[in-house]
Formats: sequence, C-alpha cells, structure tokens
Amino acid sequence: MQAAKESVLLVDDEPQVLVALEDLLGDDFVVFKTGSPEEALDMVNRDPSIAVVISDQRMPKMSGDELLSKLARSSDARKILVTAFADLSAVVRAVNEGRIFAYVTKPWDAEDLRHKVRSAAEHFRLAHELASERRLLNSILNSLNEGIVVADRNGKCLLFNPQAEKILGRGPAELAPETWAQDYGVFESENRKQPLRAEVNPLFRDMSGEQSAEIEAFVRNESVAGTTVAISATPLGNRASDVQGRVAVFRDVTQQRELESQLAQSQKMDAIGRLAGGVAHDFNNLLVVIQSYVELVREQLPSNDLSRADLGEVLSATRRASALTRQLLAFSRRETIHPTELQLNDVVAETEKMLRRIIGEDVELSTELSPELGVIRADAGQVEQVLLNLCINARDAMPDGGLLTLETGNVLLDADYADTHAHVVPGEYVLLAVTDTGTGMDADTQRRIFEPFFTTKSVGKGTGLGLATVYGIVQQSGAHIRVYSELGRGSTFKVYFPRVRAAAEKLVPEATSIRPRTSGGIVLVVEDDEAVRQVTVRILRQQGYTVLEARRPSDARHIFSEQATLVDLLLTDVIMPECTGPQLAKELVAQRPTMMVIYMSGYPNGAVARSGDLEPGAHYIGKPFSPAALIEKVHSVLSTAH
Repeated sequence: MQAAKESVLLVDDEPQVLVALEDLLGDDFVVFKTGSPEEALDMVNRDPSIAVVISDQRMPKMSGDELLSKLARSSDARKILVTAFADLSAVVRAVNEGRIFAYVTKPWDAEDLRHKVRSAAEHFRLAHELASERRLLNSILNSLNEGIVVADRNGKCLLFNPQAEKILGRGPAELAPETWAQDYGVFESENRKQPLRAEVNPLFRDMSGEQSAEIEAFVRNESVAGTTVAISATPLGNRASDVQGRVAVFRDVTQQRELESQLAQSQKMDAIGRLAGGVAHDFNNLLVVIQSYVELVREQLPSNDLSRADLGEVLSATRRASALTRQLLAFSRRETIHPTELQLNDVVAETEKMLRRIIGEDVELSTELSPELGVIRADAGQVEQVLLNLCINARDAMPDGGLLTLETGNVLLDADYADTHAHVVPGEYVLLAVTDTGTGMDADTQRRIFEPFFTTKSVGKGTGLGLATVYGIVQQSGAHIRVYSELGRGSTFKVYFPRVRAAAEKLVPEATSIRPRTSGGIVLVVEDDEAVRQVTVRILRQQGYTVLEARRPSDARHIFSEQATLVDLLLTDVIMPECTGPQLAKELVAQRPTMMVIYMSGYPNGAVARSGDLEPGAHYIGKPFSPAALIEKVHSVLSTAH
C-alpha cells in the first residue's frame, strides 16, 4: 500500500512564486499555499500534520525568519527559508541557532530544493514516530506496578518512573552510591537500622560478568510507612565488560510477604493442631484409667478414712488435666460443637457479670454493643470461651489496672481486605473486639501468641493454651482473628464471625443431670486400649451389667456372631485398628436393629479426618469420663430402648 503524502505549506507574497513551487513539489507532497504570514500561523496551528513550511524571507509585515521562529513555538513542522544572497548571513545564523531546518537561495536549484524538502519531511516523520514511541514507552513505564530507575555509572538519574517514586517515597535525585540508601530510607533488614550498603546494592555494585542481581530490602521514610522491596538490576551497556550504568526494578512485595507469612503461620498452626489433637486423645485415655481407678478405690474406703481426701486431690488434678486436653482439642478444632444462630450481644450480656468478677476491681470494663447487630452461627459455649480467654489475657496485660473494652458491630470486608489477609472471603461479618490498655506486644510476640504452650508469663502463671484455644475455636467456627498491638500502647483482638441471615436463638441454661440407677443388660465393649477397656468393663460389671469385651473390631464380630441376639448395647471407641467405631456399629446394627450404640473417644466429637462426623443424634461420651458419668450414660441409653 502506497504511503500517504506529507503536507507542505508554501508562504510567499508573490503568487507566481507560489505557483512555481507548487508545480515543483506537487507530485511528491500535498501542497498548501498562502501569501499571508498571519494566515500561515493559523493554518499550521489548525493542522499539526503539516510536515514542512517553506517561506520567503522578505515579506511585508513579517519576515520569513520571524514567521518561522513563531511557528517553532507551536509546531513541529520543519522550516525552510527561501532567501536572496543579500539576506544570507541572517539566514545562516538562524540555521546555526536551530530555528530553521534549511535554506534555499534564489534562484533555487530544483533538485536541491526537492532534496531538502524530502529530507525535512523525512525528519518530521521520524521525529513524530520517535515521539509516539516515547509516549508509548512513558505510558508503559507509568502504568507498571514496578518502579524503574535507570542511572549511569556516575549516579546520574536517567529515568525514574512514578511507581519508583511511590515505592521509595521521593522523586529522582542525584543517586550517590555512598548516600543513596540513607537518602531514600532503604535498609538491609526489617529493623531498619543499617542502610543498604553500596557493595550489596545491585543498583551500584560492580556487575562485571553478571547478567543480573537481586536482593530484598526494606523502605521506611516520611512518605512510606513500611515496605518490603525486591530490587533487581541489569547492566546498562552493550557488553558486561562495558557497563555504562544500571537498570533497577523495584517491586513492592510487602503484601506478598505478609500473605506468605500468614500462610506459613496457618500451616504451622494446623500441624501443631494435629499434633495437639493426637496428644490429647492419648492423654484422655490415660485420664480415663487414672480417674476411674481412683474413684473405684475411694468408693471402697470408709467415709472417715483420711486417704479419701488424698484421692480427692488426685481426682482434682485429673479434672485440671482434662481441662487442659479440652483446650488442646479446641485448638486442634476437634471439640464437640453445637452451632446455633446467636446474637453476640446476648453472649456478652450473659458473660458480663462473670467477667467483672474475673478481671478484678483494678480493671474497668466498658461495653460498646451495636444495637442492630447481625446474627452469627456458632457454638454459644465456644464463643463464651473465646470471650473469657481474651478478657483474661487482657487482664493479665494490665497488672496495674486499666480499661477493658468489649465492642460488637457489623462490618463489610471487601476484596481489597481479602487480598491482604489469607483465608478471608469477602462479605458481611459480625465483629467482636476486645481492647485493653495494657503492656502491648512486640512483633515477635504477636507472631507466636496463638502457638500452644507459648506464654510470656512467668513459670506457673499460665499454660500458654488460652489464646491457642481461641485460635482453634475461631477456625472451627469459620471465623478469623486479627491482632493489633504496640509495646506500651495496649492490644486489640478482633474476631470476625460470618454473618448469617437468620433469627437468633435464645440462650438457655443446660439441664442438670439425673442420678443413674443400677440396671441389667448385656454390653459389648470394643476398645483397643487395654487399660481403658479393663476399667470400663470393671465399672459396668460392678453395676450389674453383663459385659462382653473385644480389643478390636474383628474380635467384636466373632463375639457378635455367637451372641448377637443377646447384646443390648454396643459401647465402642471411635478410632481403632481395622475399621472405625461408626463403621463397626453400622455393620452390627444391620444384624440386630434393636441394639443401642454409644460411641466413646478421646476426641470429644469422635470426628477425626479418617472417620468423618458421627450421625446426628448418635449417643456419645467423651474421654476422660468418670465411672458415674459412664454409668449414667449407659443407663439412660438403655432406658430409651425399653
């Protein structure tokens, strides 16, 4: 396809000269002409595509070089003067000063004139293409998320895009290797004590033989609160041995590193949670044996025997140990939960009186509860435990007293928030915030506060499970928790519960248990832990039950094949070799539909990843259980069968 012709404007007060020039150039260019310099100014201003302006030097009212000087301020058109020899010195001076592109003397040489006009038009075209490419390059540089800095080997700044200014907090300046990092607030470590040294800075260090280099640094200055920056640099030059400078790319990786940290912390907490759940399961089996045998021995002693008090202390210790395992299980998200639609304000109101007793008189309790609070779905007991643990933690952070504030409210977490917080789904949430005016925490402490057994309290003052329990409950409830704290300025824990569109149920106190009655029946006990099985069998037999015992599912199947019609109740552990308790129960109940089933496990809901949740309405007793609790459970379940 033939290229479009460039436009040329002819300016001369003699009409015959305009005609002659038009005849000379008309085949190669689109020609416009005028006898008025004023009109020429207007024509060029209205049509920026005019590539060349050819003007006579001597014209009334305005000389040619004066016209072209005025055009130079508003147009990129290349200017050619046509002049007589008498004006040649002024014209040559105009060329040297860059005000005109070329000149032609009268009478002109046709080929010389064509050549100069073609050269001027080509110069105009190339300049416009270069300007267009430069605009495109600037547009690209300005739209990048990365900061681009180009400096020569002496530190002179050749390029500094807007994103670099945003990341570094200030605009381009002389980039002296010795002071650059200090001037721009670029540090080697997160504590921001040591400015980035020139020898490790890829923008300045000797890169002979290197294709590129990359480091990570930290920015802090008046404009930037705190930024983690990845800096990569490439030599500027034709060869590595002939480096003329550096091209450095600055990437703000603060959000990326924060998300990586959150993900690593989440994975670490999940691994610790699985370990804690396994430890709690095994520990609960031991507590069953300890608690049961202690109670059996104590029941055989006379009421006035001094040993009963000693055994009571042992039982008290087992109850405290059981409480610790429940906290571990809450942390590992394996605790029994009964989620309902709740109003956080109701939970705070129910707990407030107890909280005032716990925090003491030196701490003032203030509540700021939203009157139009949304509804959440969670276990009321667990939410109370979260509130209790956070308030106890706040109290301990205020040894000399202070202010404890409980706040609720409706919040909307948008996509921007979700992008900077791992595992958060945008949407509507209900906020529970607990704020204290205590000692606060440094960054290292904040990173570890949810780890089980981590505590800043002195020996004997805390188990390190309070906030770990909070973390587990929050995760199990589908919520998430954030901490905001500074040393000496207190702390705020914010728990975000997903909001649901439902009416809240009223909180009602749990019914008191009834005293079990002795009765008969045949019970098949299936438990792979021998000590737990033995004490369970002994407790039931002492209450008049006929007990068949099996240490694994295959033994249970063998016993059942011989006495299936006699078994009234299957009491089975949930997690066992060969198959799970629910799987065994399903198999045996299919043979004897009237048989009742009770599940027991060191995991209070019996729901580990391998077995899945128990069916709704399944009878269950969590380890550790006391002899009385076991007897009551067995009695109540068998009573429903009659």
